[in-house]
Amino acid sequence: MPDPAPNPPTASVRLAIRHALGWLVAGNAVGLWLCALQLRPSLAVGDWTYGRWVPVHLNVQLFGWTSLPLVALLLWIYEVDLGKAARWGATAVWAWTTALAAGALCWLDGRTSGKIFLDWRDGSLWGLVGAMTVLWLVLAGAWRERAPFWKAARKWCSLGGLAVLATVPAAMVFSASPKVYPPVDPTTGGPTGASLLGSTLVVIPLMLLLPRLGSAIGKGRAGWGTWVYLAACWVVFVAAEWAGGTHWDFHQIGSMAMLLPWVILIPWDWDAFQWPAASAPWRKALFLWWALLTLTGVGMYVPGLLDRIKFTHGLVAHSHVAMAGFTTSFCCLLLALLAGRPPGGRRSLLAWHFAALAMVATLAVMGLAEGGSYDWMLANPWWRTVGLHLRACCGAVMLVASGVWYLNLRKP
Repeated sequence: MPDPAPNPPTASVRLAIRHALGWLVAGNAVGLWLCALQLRPSLAVGDWTYGRWVPVHLNVQLFGWTSLPLVALLLWIYEVDLGKAARWGATAVWAWTTALAAGALCWLDGRTSGKIFLDWRDGSLWGLVGAMTVLWLVLAGAWRERAPFWKAARKWCSLGGLAVLATVPAAMVFSASPKVYPPVDPTTGGPTGASLLGSTLVVIPLMLLLPRLGSAIGKGRAGWGTWVYLAACWVVFVAAEWAGGTHWDFHQIGSMAMLLPWVILIPWDWDAFQWPAASAPWRKALFLWWALLTLTGVGMYVPGLLDRIKFTHGLVAHSHVAMAGFTTSFCCLLLALLAGRPPGGRRSLLAWHFAALAMVATLAVMGLAEGGSYDWMLANPWWRTVGLHLRACCGAVMLVASGVWYLNLRKP
């Protein structure tokens, strides 16, 4: 059977890929700058202190690097460049980038909702909503023109996708409001197990759909049992979220434990597909990070350990497992499917993952030490200084690797 590589990406898809990698480079550069500010706070320029740069780093990684590959996928699914809507594909991508750049300036100016990853407020919020609306209109226009050429199943499924996407701007306005917040574990000040389950349940359908929407060949192994279990996870999420509670309650711990079977179910399903050869390294990396993310997430939530690492670099380590490890692998896999080639070669791939793993290990050790005694807040011990320098070195390697990916996928 031939290698199921897709056709070369069209103009707007190529543009979205370049913008995604450009924001990855920018986000990594800001992350390295944050490392420098931790070591030397005096480097801050005016009011642009560490606290102002943090939301820039977080949101650039989420709404730039993580979101724009999905924008590219949508442009590809709806065949935007194959009809009259092609003239507006680039507009949708640039509208997204402009909204994110405007948001970054607002966060540096101190205008934020105060909600992590949802710092959009006032003008920046409506700029993002505007970009989402432009993208939806482009997709809807392409659907109206291209749907008559599609099979009935694709036609109606893509229409359902448009209906779901139409709710996203309103959901963003609702979620970003400081007046709205999900249940909080009163013993930790953080999310409940149910909230963590719910956030992951947004990712799992994407993982199940990726080979079915992308250029992989086959039907997968996810039968009715997998979909029933996914539905059961949603039922548990809703019930446990409504009940509330703490990480000492069985129903909250059980909510987190329901993530464990997905460590096996997703790879088991994907293994039945035939994938483009270029995607193989990123699939392997994705599943390694996925397993580490799930297992450490469930393990860290148990009573005792969570109480020790809350508000320490231990939680920062876990967030880097999620973003630098799993999410980056997922996005690079998606780009490999869309572009027909991986973002970079073996060297840059290994450099990224080893640097990310070293950073995670460093932050985890720092978190355990910080949770043991809070004297470090006053004394600034040697181990913390060494850890911050190691983190900066890892960040520099990752910045260079992302720059290589950006330059590589700019080539025709």
